[in-house]
Amino acid sequence: MSSMLGNISIRTMGYLEVRPLRLEVLRAGMVNQTVTFDGDDEPTTVHIGAFTEAGVNIGVSTWMHRPFPSEPQLQGLQLRGMATAVLVQGQGIGGLLLHAGMEYAKKVGVDLIWANARDAALAFYNRHGYSTVGDGFIETVTQLPHHQVVTYLVK
Repeated sequence: MSSMLGNISIRTMGYLEVRPLRLEVLRAGMVNQTVTFDGDDEPTTVHIGAFTEAGVNIGVSTWMHRPFPSEPQLQGLQLRGMATAVLVQGQGIGGLLLHAGMEYAKKVGVDLIWANARDAALAFYNRHGYSTVGDGFIETVTQLPHHQVVTYLVK
């Protein structure tokens, strides 16, 4: 995959590998520095990262088999911990990660992908085919406003 940054490779990664970028981006300036998520090390959880030609990790995302709370009868995949390095934000890395997650979702045959998204990122998710649903809430770890977002897979 080529971009303004050169060739970007998208690949799976280990759960310990996602933590540095999660800490740098998702916990910047926060008292709570927790970057370990319940389910990170489950065998069905997949971590997908974006890397520069030099092998530098510039994006992470975690995909967990979890039911969407408002539609638990459907097979859901929850996106968690998506982060793009600050210096490359706005250059399409997040979109590449969403695309890779969608390909994985199709491969494993889930019905939908959902996330608890920061309100600051809702426009990004909406541009990529996710709908904002339900009432907003303050996420307990970050203390930031969030909404759930969801996209349904066509079978």
